[in-house]
Amino acid sequence: RHSYLVKIQTVSEEMYEYSKVRSWGKQLLHNHQPTNMMGILTGALVSRLYQESRANIWKQVVVDVMEKNMFLLNHIVDGALDEGVAYGSYSSKSIAQYVFLAQRHFGINHNGNYWLKMHFWFYYATVLPGFQRTVGIADSNYNWFYGPESQLVFLDKFVLKNGAGNWLAQQIRKHRPKDGPMTQSNSQRYCTLHTEYIWYDPSLTPRPPSDHDTPKIHVFPNWGVLTYGAGLPNNQANTFLSFKSGKLGGRAVYDLVHFQPYSWIDGWRSFNPGHEHPDQNSFTFAPNGQVFVSEALYGPKLSHLNNVLAFAPSSTSQCNEPWEGQLGECGHWLKYTTDEAADAAGEIISSSQHGEMMFTSGEAVSAYSSAMKLKSVYRALVLLNTQTLLVVDHIEKLEGSPLSSVSAFFHNLDIDFKYVPY
Repeated sequence: RHSYLVKIQTVSEEMYEYSKVRSWGKQLLHNHQPTNMMGILTGALVSRLYQESRANIWKQVVVDVMEKNMFLLNHIVDGALDEGVAYGSYSSKSIAQYVFLAQRHFGINHNGNYWLKMHFWFYYATVLPGFQRTVGIADSNYNWFYGPESQLVFLDKFVLKNGAGNWLAQQIRKHRPKDGPMTQSNSQRYCTLHTEYIWYDPSLTPRPPSDHDTPKIHVFPNWGVLTYGAGLPNNQANTFLSFKSGKLGGRAVYDLVHFQPYSWIDGWRSFNPGHEHPDQNSFTFAPNGQVFVSEALYGPKLSHLNNVLAFAPSSTSQCNEPWEGQLGECGHWLKYTTDEAADAAGEIISSSQHGEMMFTSGEAVSAYSSAMKLKSVYRALVLLNTQTLLVVDHIEKLEGSPLSSVSAFFHNLDIDFKYVPY
């Protein structure tokens, strides 16, 4: 026991020192920060009976940082995280742990946090029919990195209290793939089981959201993402569609960086949207539950892998010359601090639904270099029926634009697109 205590204290001190110099110590709402801060806080809580002065220093650093995160999350009105579902689950598992421990040990109550109240929809409205695969916007695998059963039972017990979290956790648990690429890695599979057990409230009868069996549109206004047909069983009647057109970092973070209302936020240096993709006006399509047009998951940040338009010839192309896609592309991480990339943005313009037909559209001209002299890059999606999606791209150029060609590449991770003549 003494050996364990010494190890915990040693590593906690190392992590505390690293928090002063490593990027995760200052990059808010990034998956590394809450995860590492929770490591330090756990060490502080274990050590405080034996090394009170050091433990209090560690604790205070964590509380200061995590309270800033909780404050910023209240600005994110849709319950989403810009890093996407996979890395979002990385952050949310630690945020849930902090909220629980902050109330238990420090009397700080965040159960009324608006982001927490809406966070259920980040899991429900992003899961494809069948409860196995999620929309892969931003760096992702096929679904969640951590949980999300743990986060869902936490939300139900402390925030929702209506059985919806228990129900969705039950569906995900029931349909977990046993093999193949959608299974969890060994490093992630078991590390939230203890919190799932601690937080589960059996008195909350699992109960789906109202009208859950009807395909409908859900819009994440801060994230800039729309989904249709999420949270349904996997059968031939259920079609899934997603559309992304939003601001770098999400609307709240983008505006905080650009308008600087708080002195303790140092522009983009206080954030890290590097896991995002050049994907404004991107879409995915799974007719009758079968993935047909898919996203890029975790790969190089190339526009064409995200099903968005690229243009040529461009003198400012950073890769794939003469073609150029959206700002920030070409690297292992999205470039978000250079030139115009810090201002990259798209916007969902409209969405509507009538029975099985739905429509959405977005404008993404601000996601492209000004050297292209584009006036509008507008995309509209019209779902005519469960098997037919009409994609309409409307492009306008300014006078003197060097562009003469446009390319649209739609891809699938599982099967090749092939033209088979009759």
